Amino acid sequence: MTTATEQSNTWLARRQEIGKRQQRGYIDRVRAGHGDLSPDGAMENDARVYTDPTRYERELTTLFKEFPILACLSQDLREQGSIFVFEELDVSIIITRAKDGTVNAFLNTCTHRAAKLIEAPCQKNLITCPFHGWSFSHDGKLVGIPEGEAFENIDREKRSLISVPVTEWAGMIFILPRAGHDKIDIESHLGDFAIELEQLELQNAEPVKAGTLQAACNWKYALDTYGEGYHFPVLHKNTVARVNSSHTQYDNFGRHHRIGWAPVGAAQWANMPEEEWPAPQYGGVHYIFPNTIIYYGSVSDTEPFVQVFRHYPDGVDAMKTHLSVYMPGGINDEAQKSLVETAGFDGTAHVVDTEDYWIASNGWASLAKAPEGFKVIYGANELALQDQHRNLADATGMPLDIYDR
Repeated sequence: MTTATEQSNTWLARRQEIGKRQQRGYIDRVRAGHGDLSPDGAMENDARVYTDPTRYERELTTLFKEFPILACLSQDLREQGSIFVFEELDVSIIITRAKDGTVNAFLNTCTHRAAKLIEAPCQKNLITCPFHGWSFSHDGKLVGIPEGEAFENIDREKRSLISVPVTEWAGMIFILPRAGHDKIDIESHLGDFAIELEQLELQNAEPVKAGTLQAACNWKYALDTYGEGYHFPVLHKNTVARVNSSHTQYDNFGRHHRIGWAPVGAAQWANMPEEEWPAPQYGGVHYIFPNTIIYYGSVSDTEPFVQVFRHYPDGVDAMKTHLSVYMPGGINDEAQKSLVETAGFDGTAHVVDTEDYWIASNGWASLAKAPEGFKVIYGANELALQDQHRNLADATGMPLDIYDR
């Protein structure tokens, strides 16, 4: 039987191997003078793909009800009795860690008079309603009723909390944000991308800092900024572009993908023999369909971090992003935590808010009023966006060309 240490060493070796392949790929793209290109060239997309309220409503009922949504990481529910509150969509859900270590999810609703049970993430031995004091175990069973003699004729089993589909896999907790008992086959959903996420060892990722960012635009319009580096030299000329070039390396995994960008220093490596290149570091943007970005990177050679961006619609013309930052191998000391907090959360949040989401809100103000027939365009160098929009449209059953008919 493989021990946890042996498995971790295996994943480390795999990341190092892929990191070397990524590095070679970056050099190839620097030498070519461009990143990966779509063989079909540029692609047009009608503005109504973003602005159409009918499409938006379809996205809510398909993308955000029928596909697994990453709610949090396992370490956000580290201990027995932990409770995580998920209410980014149109329903409030609590996710719990039961005494036996299993994860459960329920509507955040008391089965007595429908009062909201939990307001914020917490640690509790019992889930107790703030209205009349009905209490529930972390596996949802009704275990306490004040003045119980008044309810002797009810079937307590039928008054258990209302279940929500949930699964814990590879350090991540996925839900279907609706009532039900459906089984989530996460590996089927992820396909070949599963092993690329599993190797990140997110079950050991310890929370550092979390917060929420907002943009006055459609959720897909903001999500687009995570899928291409074409904007780096202009929008991010004093921030991201100092580290990464616009040369994109794109790995497609069906509805999911991984993106990396050639480091600025790669231009110098291109003229050096491979044995003189710096040690490779695995990293990149991992997109989990339909709405999540996991970035695996580092603030130094010894301080890796994980950023999780969970994007949610908040109306056809507004969105919010929950950004959470983690230490992959756990927090060793306060100095390390402070470094990752400053660079991994504070610095990133500032760039996303003042640059990416500033331009997204700015552009949306024009796009929302664009004349009928106006089309945005994704260049051949923005192929991740091309695939992403085709996949989102396919999943909703509303083709991209529906407005041309």
